[in-house]
Amino acid sequence: MRITDIITTPVEIRYRPEYQADKRYYPKAPEQTNVIVEIQTDGGVVGIGEAAHSPGVYGETAWATIAAIEYLAPHLIGQDPQQITRLNMALDRHSPVGNIAAKAGLDMALYDAAGKILGVPVYQLLGGRVHQSLRTHISPATYEDTTSDMNALMEQGYRAFKQKMSGDTDYDIALVNSILDQIPEDVVLSIDVNQGWSVNQTLDIVGVFERRKRFPRNLILEQPIDGYDLAGAAEIRRATRIPIMLDDGIRTVSDLRNVLDARAADIVSLKISRVGGIQRCLQMIKMAEAANTAYIVDEINEMRVANTAVAHLALASKYPIYTGVCCHLLLEQDIVTGGGVWVENGSAFVNDNPGLGIDGLDLTKVRATHGTP
Repeated sequence: MRITDIITTPVEIRYRPEYQADKRYYPKAPEQTNVIVEIQTDGGVVGIGEAAHSPGVYGETAWATIAAIEYLAPHLIGQDPQQITRLNMALDRHSPVGNIAAKAGLDMALYDAAGKILGVPVYQLLGGRVHQSLRTHISPATYEDTTSDMNALMEQGYRAFKQKMSGDTDYDIALVNSILDQIPEDVVLSIDVNQGWSVNQTLDIVGVFERRKRFPRNLILEQPIDGYDLAGAAEIRRATRIPIMLDDGIRTVSDLRNVLDARAADIVSLKISRVGGIQRCLQMIKMAEAANTAYIVDEINEMRVANTAVAHLALASKYPIYTGVCCHLLLEQDIVTGGGVWVENGSAFVNDNPGLGIDGLDLTKVRATHGTP
């Protein structure tokens, strides 16, 4: 079976109103554009992927992604979609730096196509299912009703949260303390600063949390400073018992190697959409396991397509402490009409259907019409 065409569709996604009022440090527009990637074959199989974007953090846009896929497509057309490693090598040869979102969308679509051709779910292509389900975190909006939203989510069974920080020291300390006062010790709270603090500011804030009457053993400090300041991250790690998780500076295998060599993190957050696809993320997971470093398999601004790919990888991985597949639940509208990842009692599940297990998409109401690729 051979690839005959690659179709890209820009899709406009809007977050629910509370997320449009979000006070998080990095800019988050009320709407953004991701790209659905469809790899068509001469056997009628269509592989589906998603290129997710976070322009406020990583700089890539949907229009640049579409242009990158148009540039890379000739190196895939005519090839066997089951040859995922060889095709990823071709992508890296013709685009050795950058175009991470484009590579991620293409890689997901290749895995989906290969699974459909072979009649097996994607997790089977990754070594088989290790977990029937896996705890997933979810991000409440950072605004006045954050704690009430979190209480409602706990009632739904969630036991892990990624709480975005504002960058304002007083606001962030008050918010975290109010959450810690309400959640039980079995609920994990990752405070995600998205590089919004300095080293000294981080040490001051961490000191406040350490002096709580009861040490917050369920607290994780996620990316407090510049993603590439590994010396600063290592300094913070040495100064506190609160685990530090790094993610924003991990886009390549070399980035992760530098983090591990610097002993700058207790946990690393590994994201398919940020590192260029399932295969590259799997390589990073194996690196973290070899270095005895804890990890999560996470998401960035994704719809259900990419969230489903994350779930397959997480469920096929040995030791993720949890995963992140709930971004699509924060949106006003879902494009998946059937199948894909679902969340029950705070845990992620996937079906056993071939490929990603997505039965269909409805792109009629959410096609992006602004911008020029």
